[in-house]
Amino acid sequence: MVVSEEANLQPWTTETVIAVTILAIVSVGLRLLSRYAKRQPLWWDDWMILWSMAWNLLVVGFIFGMLSCGMGLHADIVPLPKIVLMAKLLVVAEILYAFNLVWTKLSLLMMYYRIFRFPYFKKWAYIIGSFIIAWVICVTFLFIFICVPVQKLWYPDLPGRCINQVGTWIANALSTIVSDLATLILPIPQVWKLQLKTTEKIALTCAFGLGSFVIFASAYRFSVLFSYSSADPTYTLAHTVGWTAIEMSAGIVSACLPTMGPAFQFIGRKCGMGSRTPAQGSSNISHSGLASNGRGVQGSPSRGSKRKSQGPFHYLPSEDAKYIGHGSETGDEEMDLRPEHGHYASAKAGRTNSCGNDEVPLNSIAVHKKFTQVTT
Repeated sequence: MVVSEEANLQPWTTETVIAVTILAIVSVGLRLLSRYAKRQPLWWDDWMILWSMAWNLLVVGFIFGMLSCGMGLHADIVPLPKIVLMAKLLVVAEILYAFNLVWTKLSLLMMYYRIFRFPYFKKWAYIIGSFIIAWVICVTFLFIFICVPVQKLWYPDLPGRCINQVGTWIANALSTIVSDLATLILPIPQVWKLQLKTTEKIALTCAFGLGSFVIFASAYRFSVLFSYSSADPTYTLAHTVGWTAIEMSAGIVSACLPTMGPAFQFIGRKCGMGSRTPAQGSSNISHSGLASNGRGVQGSPSRGSKRKSQGPFHYLPSEDAKYIGHGSETGDEEMDLRPEHGHYASAKAGRTNSCGNDEVPLNSIAVHKKFTQVTT
């Protein structure tokens, strides 16, 4: 039997689910690449988003199982055993979907907890996290026991009672939107309390506000729920399930977006699109202020003694100079010039070995000397 496009939502559902799932997987991969590029170990928020991605794939597996049962086609052309099997798969998929949202929200809260170490912020992170956990426990029991006995959900003629299934979905969707809003708004006040420029605060607000797309996905899915009809469950359920997959993947992408910057920089460097640093372009340049044979700053003691009024800083005539490294043949005291960058250089009045591994140029060298006056 040939089914028209209007009567078959299976192609749309299949393409949508595959596309958004691939997008979520790529987002998680970029997050892990960022950790690798920065040489940072995975923390709880990273492991939680991986766990959420695993549950997302489980839900996708059940969605394709429902598609094989005829979801997306009108119920009058789907055999009754297939409709019953689809209803059973739907119950399990609903529970997995709820837990997937919980893992994603908890991952986002953990990331905020790691960034903002304020007592006030931690308190609200615990409150929102507790609400999310309590919500998923209630939703799980509600999805399982929506009908008593449970079999009445796919066998409506059985004696028993059921609560409104669409009403349950609506209550779940509203709770999801509220928790998403609370999680999204939570870091914004802390950002505006930081001692940053207004433009930087706006940029950070936009970075944390990228998760607003998941709220749009949840809100649109909420509107789609009203199109479901128990008279044609296989066909009218397809739109809801498709937007369920969009909502899950949008949550994972939104949780990974603030962490992707180092990954794009790493990819850019590997593709040769990174900016050329001054050290790379001037590694063979020497200046009269630095010895080309590996010696330290020449003449600095005499110049420093004659020009005390200019302070203790010896400014290099050029930024494109080699850097002074470790390794001394004298017992003079070394000085750490730039410990904050993770690179170490030292300036001495004796003989030193040059080091060209540091790619951050020095604009000045601070030389400290000890003077001892001896009277005879």
